[in-house]
This record gives sequence, structure tokens and C-alpha cells, in this order.
Amino acid sequence: MRRPSPIAAQAYAPRGAFAPAPTWAYDTRGTAAATVLVWTQLLLLILPPNLNYGALLITQGTTSDQQQTITSKVIVIGLFVCSCILIARRSKLWAAVVRSLNPFYTLLIALAAVSVVWSTDPSLTMPHVFRLMVALLCFTAFTLTGWRNDRFQTVVRSLLGVFLVGSLIFAVLFPHYGVQQFLDYAAVLHSSIVPKSYSLSPDVRAVLRGLTFGKNQMGQLASLGVVFWFHAWLGKESKTLMVAICGAAALICLYWSHSSTSLIAAVFAVPFMLMLRHWPRWLRRYMPYILTAFTLLILGYSLVVLKLIPQLDFLLTPITAITGKDLTFSSRTLIWQVINAHIAQHPILGTGYSAYWSDKLDSPSQEMQRILFFNPGEAHNGYLDVINDLGLIGGLCLLGYLFSFLRQSLKIMTFDRHQGSLYLTLLFHQIFSSLSESHWFGFASAPFMIMSLATCTTARTLLQHRFELKAARSPAI
Repeated sequence: MRRPSPIAAQAYAPRGAFAPAPTWAYDTRGTAAATVLVWTQLLLLILPPNLNYGALLITQGTTSDQQQTITSKVIVIGLFVCSCILIARRSKLWAAVVRSLNPFYTLLIALAAVSVVWSTDPSLTMPHVFRLMVALLCFTAFTLTGWRNDRFQTVVRSLLGVFLVGSLIFAVLFPHYGVQQFLDYAAVLHSSIVPKSYSLSPDVRAVLRGLTFGKNQMGQLASLGVVFWFHAWLGKESKTLMVAICGAAALICLYWSHSSTSLIAAVFAVPFMLMLRHWPRWLRRYMPYILTAFTLLILGYSLVVLKLIPQLDFLLTPITAITGKDLTFSSRTLIWQVINAHIAQHPILGTGYSAYWSDKLDSPSQEMQRILFFNPGEAHNGYLDVINDLGLIGGLCLLGYLFSFLRQSLKIMTFDRHQGSLYLTLLFHQIFSSLSESHWFGFASAPFMIMSLATCTTARTLLQHRFELKAARSPAI
């Protein structure tokens, strides 16, 4: 008898024989629904509430919980319900995917949920934890139907391509909304602190906002667009014309956004991906050690950037020379000083997930307004924001998440170099980007949500590989 194809159902077959495949194993119905769920989840974070670009002219590209409309809440509830329906149809496979997930990813979500107990603002922590759980359900549901190893990049790349091309068209047709007159808050802050600089006028530049909130988010999405479309070109996953159009749009958006962090992350990611794909055979056995050392090097640099290792500022000279920022990283170090002082007050467990940046007058983030004369809305460092919210325990969980993602990506590299190279490049892209932007574990961060989707699809890829190996070892009937 001919051996059946290696499908998920065979993982539950009795030892030594194949069990009859249940009908859902061959059913790809729901593939479009799962894709729509993922696109909706990401667009909810990228586009302004109710597409109200006029409000961004007043808020300068910032948003708050008060601005979240009833429409956004209905969409989140709809995502939750639809995800549960897809999961209920294939609950056994979903349970297997969850067991294969990066354990520190689920641990971080659990820690965030428990932090409601000690949160300084539980009314803010609870809905944000719910958003994290909805994303987890949505992304795991995505892996259950019509699975193939390249499904992750196909869905995300298509969305980024449409978004970036659309942003350029929007900026040309409606420059009043699509182009942001960006005020350099670093210059304002510097002129407020240093008396001799009172005569300096703030640096105002016309930068691309496109269809999103502001230049920093546009820069990050454009940088990721460069990574995804370059990966598609290397793997010949898309037509040359489509790669040329979307890749060019990504490069234009990246340049026009004037986000130096996003630019240097893309410049770093492209040769890194080439190196992974064309790694010499004699070096492949040392790949885990080299990449682990590289991860430790970047994390070590983050400690220097945060001034946690004194007398090592000279190591920052190459980064500042490339990015054009001074040693204050556009006055981010002043923000970090205030955050570090707050962390010292609650070092173990933090003050609750996403509770610090509340708009309330009694919020501890009002210290930013008192000292810096403006509220940045984030620490501009993903590592600090996690530690500030969830303490050193959360910081250790984040470190575990990074190394677990690295380990799982290296496993994929052993049987699918093309796919593994994308996951590793995304990991190091976000490790670097989070040095000066808050992406790690942010419920409203589109880059982290893409990483969350990658976390779920990584688990599904490894699970499918185990299914196939088990099917290959099982005797035919």
C-alpha cells in the first residue's frame, strides 16, 4: 500500500501504523479567513483609528487609549471570536502548536497577565494584556490551515508591499496628511536645558508618515519591507517586476522617513541574510557559536548604550558615526535616566504591564513632563520598557525568549536554510532596532507583532518537520 503523505494527523497515529486521516487534515478551508485575521490584526496597529489622519496633525503622530475608538474595540473582539472558531475546528493541532511555542513567549504573556495584581494602573494593564492574548490566538490560528513553510513571509510581505506602495501614493496625492512636519524634540530639549542654545531654532523637517502614525513607525515598516522583499528576491518567491516595485517603494519610504535606526538596521540585515544563505560548509558546524557570540555582542552594546557599563562610551563611536546621532542618541539617554530611576524603585516585578505610560495626572510617567518638558510615550528602548513594566524577572524572560528564538531558528536552518535565514535576520534586525525604539513585547508595536507571528510560524514549522520525520520512520501498511 502506498504511504500516505506526511500530514499533521499522523503524529497521533498508533505506533507502527498510520491512523486514518481525519477530514480536517486535508481541508484547507479557512486559509483565506486566517490570512484576513492576520492582516486585520496588523493593520489595526498600523493605521490610525477610523483612518482619522486629521487628528494626527494635532497629536504629532501620537495616540492614546482615549483615542482608541469603539470601532477598534469591536475589531479586537471580532478577532478574538473568529480566532476561537478557527482554533475550535482544529483544537488538537492547535494544542500541539502551543506546546511547540517558544516557552518564554507564553511565559511573558502569563507574567503580563499576573502583573495586573501589582500594576499601578490595572485599568490600563488588563485591556492591553487582552490585546496580547488576542494576538496569540490569532497567530496560532493562522498556522492551522493550508500550512506551508513559506506562508509567513507570503502573507506579511504582501501586506507590507501594499502598504508601502499605498503610502507613497497617499503622500503624493495628500501631502498635507501623508507628509509630516517633524519637530526634532531633541533640539527642543537641548535648547531648554542648555542656556547658551536658547537662540537655536528647532529642526523641522518634512518626513514621510504615509498611511501610518508617524516617521518612526514608517521607518520600521519600510526597513522590514526591505528585508522581506530582498528575501523574496533571493528565494525567487515573487515575480521580478513585483520585487522591483515593492522593493523600490520600501527603499524610498525608508529614506524619506529619515529614521536612522531603521536605516542602519536594514543596512545590517541585508548582508547578514546573504551571509547566512551562503555560509561556507566548513563554518556551518560553528554557526550556533558564532551567532550566539554575535547576540551577546549586541546585547553587550545595549548595556553600554544604557550606561549600565561605565567607562565604555568609546565603544559607541562607530554607531554614532554611522547613524549620525551623538552619544545621547538624540537625547534618548535623558529619557533612559528617568526610566532607570523609576526601575530602581520596583526592580523585581516592575509596575505592571503597560501601566507606566498612562495619561493620568498621577501616573509616574508625569515625571518625564516635569524633568524633560515633554512626554515621549515610550522609553525608546525595548529592553528598558520590558524591565520597567515587568522588572528583572521580565528582563530575564525576554532574554530567554531571544535565545530560544535563536535556537529554534538554527534548528530550521538545518533543513530549510532559506526559511531559517529569514527568521534569524528578523531576530537580529529587531535586537538592534530595539536599542533606540520600544518594540519588544509591545501590544501596539507592529514590528513586535510580526515577530510574534514569526514565533508562532517557527513553532509550526518545527512541528511539521517532526510530523514528517515520524511519518518517514513509520512502516507502510
